[in-house]
Amino acid sequence: MGLSIKNEAVEALARDLARRHGTGVTEIIRRALQEMADREAAEPSLWEKLAPLRERLEKMGRTGLPADRAFYDELSGES
Repeated sequence: MGLSIKNEAVEALARDLARRHGTGVTEIIRRALQEMADREAAEPSLWEKLAPLRERLEKMGRTGLPADRAFYDELSGES
């Protein structure tokens, strides 16, 4: 299995970190990816973050009025 890093700055960073941590480039990349995956897994999803907004919108209800082209043009200042 291979991974090709075609960005000199990224390769230099990986090599520098590996040297400073006394490990290989593969291990330093594995650690970095694992840390990022762990952070993302601990963070609430966008859907979860938007839950309060969705709840507020649901409480407001629908007006029953049609939203036509003129309505959107007026909102954007294109009327």
